[in-house]
Amino acid sequence: MAATEFKIAFHSSMSSIKGLQNTCIENEINLNAMLKSLDTVQTPTGQKLTEAIFVEQDNSTGLGDLTIKKTVAGDNPTFKGRAFIMTQPVDVSVFRN
Repeated sequence: MAATEFKIAFHSSMSSIKGLQNTCIENEINLNAMLKSLDTVQTPTGQKLTEAIFVEQDNSTGLGDLTIKKTVAGDNPTFKGRAFIMTQPVDVSVFRN
């Protein structure tokens, strides 16, 4: 059976990468699901959103144990993505601690 995926959209006015990180940590714990990806999307009406996809986990080991930073050369993250921070698209790297 395929794992359940949850898509959550965050408003483009997210105040900071730290705020995004804290929101994703909270969602991992509440959904019992691991963050899989972050990407910028635009709705048909033009609204800009950051789309986060979480994958349901069988246990809670490691959930909420992540760090999100602005991508820099030489990063070795778990995955790279994009997010709107203060309405501006930013390349981000997600690390599992």
